[in-house]
Amino acid sequence: MSNIEPFYAELGRLIQTKRNENGMSQEYLAQQLEPKVTRASIANIEAGKQRVLTHTLVQLSKALSIDLTQLIPSYAPNQLPAKQSSTNNVKSELTRKLDLPSKEYKKIMAQINTIARQEKL
Repeated sequence: MSNIEPFYAELGRLIQTKRNENGMSQEYLAQQLEPKVTRASIANIEAGKQRVLTHTLVQLSKALSIDLTQLIPSYAPNQLPAKQSSTNNVKSELTRKLDLPSKEYKKIMAQINTIARQEKL
């Protein structure tokens, strides 16, 4: 059995909570994404078993009618919950997982913010 990373477990919990608050089924949420995903994919994301691509995260926030930052867990992986900004969490995750230099991180975050703003229009 694979080890579920705390970051993705919390991300999945946040997605499931918002989906339930909106009265959506996993199937309905899956169909809101492009490309479409299966209900099982949403179940795996919510269980923390499936990682989420950045563009999918943006689409999930739009489908759930919430700001992208509300989906980012409020703590870094392998740490107890702490008050940290979502930007710091994303930076920590990108740096740790992708070994990104600060300059590359800033470019990616600028792109994420641009996409998030466009998705809200």
